[in-house]
Amino acid sequence: MTQENWKKGLVLSLIAVLFWSMLPVALKLSMAATDAMTLTWFRFLTAGVFTAIVIVSKNKLSEFKRLSSLQWVWLCLAAVMLIGNYVLFLIGMEMTSPANAQVFIQLAPLLMALGGVLIFKESFSRFQMLGVVAIILGLSLFFHDQIKQIISSDYTLGIWVLFAAALTWAIYALIQKKLTQVLSSQSILCFIYVLATVVLFFWSDLDNQASISSMHWWAIAYACISTVIAYGVFAEALNHWHASRVGMVLALIPVTTLLFINTFAHFFPQLLAAEKIEAVGYLGMVCIVLGSMSASLKK
Repeated sequence: MTQENWKKGLVLSLIAVLFWSMLPVALKLSMAATDAMTLTWFRFLTAGVFTAIVIVSKNKLSEFKRLSSLQWVWLCLAAVMLIGNYVLFLIGMEMTSPANAQVFIQLAPLLMALGGVLIFKESFSRFQMLGVVAIILGLSLFFHDQIKQIISSDYTLGIWVLFAAALTWAIYALIQKKLTQVLSSQSILCFIYVLATVVLFFWSDLDNQASISSMHWWAIAYACISTVIAYGVFAEALNHWHASRVGMVLALIPVTTLLFINTFAHFFPQLLAAEKIEAVGYLGMVCIVLGSMSASLKK
């Protein structure tokens, strides 16, 4: 951990917010040209190559020699969970919308926090519990103005898929927390990226890539690069700033996501539809942001 530097931590956190907020737009555009498995394979391939270069240059490959058989099982399970998260999130977003997916996936850190309390016996203050209640209330308010779409068959299934995406990410995060005792976060991610690249290759469709337009290639490229940069700056922000403060900044993601979606839709309505949210939906967004901020604060 480097000496705390809140200015660097703030800037890095805002960069992570920027990349993660624009990601749903790129994913939605990418899904118009390719399927979820192929897009996820491209993202993992890019991230795998980059992280492999990093850990080789830092001579961290020897870390894997210290793993026991049980730790290898945990590492493989973490990979399966993160792969599932990527694929399920894309499928769920395709069934609903980028804004709905980005907001509903906020359940992931909530489930991770619950796992931390139940599994790792972490303390949870009353103020943090109020944040959890605010998040749940915010999600309810946000979906209130879209109740007709949610009760339809497509949206109902999409919501369950997004819940599964949030659950798999929470399980992955808890396993990574457990494995950080024996592996660096870069080594864990590198193994997951490389394994996911190999596994998803057999389900990816590379035959029709020549017909993809340049615009869609740009969207795919951004989705790939965002995977590397967003996680990279997020990890670096934690080296310069308290995790609770970084979490407060990341709570802005749902709101900034809506901002980017509607701004993009304004200039390119033929590519993406704007999100129509009533006053109660915006009130829900406020509750989600305030709740995420409160839940990320330490006692």
